[in-house]
Amino acid sequence: MNKRNKLYLSLLIFTLVSIFSSCGKEEEQLVEDVNNKQYPENSWIERTMRSKYYWYNEIPEVGSLKFDADAETFFKSLLSTKDGKEGYFYSYIESTTPVTRSIYQTSYSYGFDYTLYKMSNTEFVAHILYVAPDSPASQAGIKRGDWIVTMDGAYITEQNYKTLYGGKSMELQLAVYNPVSDKLDLGKKVQIDTAREIVDNPVYFNKVIDWGGRKVGYLVYNHFSSGKTDNDKSFDKDMLARFKDFKTAGVNEFVLDLRYNNGGSLSCAQLLSTMLAPQSALGKTMCTLEYNDKQRPQNINIALNSSLIADGANLNLQTLYVLVTETSASASELVINSLKPYMNVVIIGMQTEGKNVGSETYTDDAYDWKLHPIVCKLFNSQNKSDYEKGFTPDYKLDEATELDQFLEFGNTNELLLNAALRIIDGSYTQATTKSATFFTQNLQKVSGSLDRKATPGVVIDIQTGQE
Repeated sequence: MNKRNKLYLSLLIFTLVSIFSSCGKEEEQLVEDVNNKQYPENSWIERTMRSKYYWYNEIPEVGSLKFDADAETFFKSLLSTKDGKEGYFYSYIESTTPVTRSIYQTSYSYGFDYTLYKMSNTEFVAHILYVAPDSPASQAGIKRGDWIVTMDGAYITEQNYKTLYGGKSMELQLAVYNPVSDKLDLGKKVQIDTAREIVDNPVYFNKVIDWGGRKVGYLVYNHFSSGKTDNDKSFDKDMLARFKDFKTAGVNEFVLDLRYNNGGSLSCAQLLSTMLAPQSALGKTMCTLEYNDKQRPQNINIALNSSLIADGANLNLQTLYVLVTETSASASELVINSLKPYMNVVIIGMQTEGKNVGSETYTDDAYDWKLHPIVCKLFNSQNKSDYEKGFTPDYKLDEATELDQFLEFGNTNELLLNAALRIIDGSYTQATTKSATFFTQNLQKVSGSLDRKATPGVVIDIQTGQE
């Protein structure tokens, strides 16, 4: 074939490709126009997700999507297999409501959080994890470590256990674990008042413990939210005040209890990390938010910002002891990952969940939905984000199997706190841990009230300056 024929052939191929490409784009535009007209709600969802979703390039092609589906079904059809784990997605969609609410819902409840266990084929028991102050539960005398066996004389079953989330006034039969008999002993019956809105301050418990010549600060922090609503900062102010107290008391060791903290906002994680970090780390990168390649800028650095803690204090710590369970996730893990480059972070408890991603919320006044897609992945200053399977503890301990040490927060014999204190003074050995008893081996975890408080990922509530 001579040069002229080759040139003609190349031009023909180029022309045909251009025509087909043009036709393809016109066809796609036509489909999009039709969908916008016939299914405006789902078209808005699809456009938002193709622009903002971290895994946007895994959304199916327009022609294969079912725009006539309901909004929730349609939203889920866009999600990547990389989104979430164990059969559920992190990204989610919810109906809008007229109520202004915080990231953590100050919800209608009895004021206790619990883990639900299956005891037999039909019977369940609820183990109380903690009780909110000034709640129906606290007023009824219910405490951490109590077990609920019956409600108004009826055993807890798969059909009625959600009543524990909140309902009418009722009588509860409590029980306590007996380590000698390795069984539950029936205790008192209590009358709990009707459920109501509970303000569950995440700064749940704090104490300074004198231990082996060291001043040990101890903080139970149960969720990363700034206040009772998105515009309220009362929880943050409380945390700042507590750290000022820790500084005044001369705290030189610190135990951060995140065992029931399954996440929340980036701003709270930034505030907490800034007060815990060594002073030499202030002003440096806490974490980097990596968005998809459509966003400008694609990467956003968040600093350990000393200007945030004028009403608090930086403790200038060199080591941080963190208490965790499999519930600990999201912003809890972000704090651990962000501080690792600057200090020794000792993890005590069980493997954490593994949420190394962030979420933002999108709305449109024309539609009654809020979109909460995963929009970014979070890295520390060493560019590490390798905890998608959770953080493996340095010292593995399971409070659910060692019930004789399931004690009140701040009790120095409580399983996880005691381990931290003994690690601090050098007396801890892994050989001191015990195996599960017959009772705990036969408990089957079903669910827990904390699951309802989980966020899809770290909630990005800091202005990033993106276009």
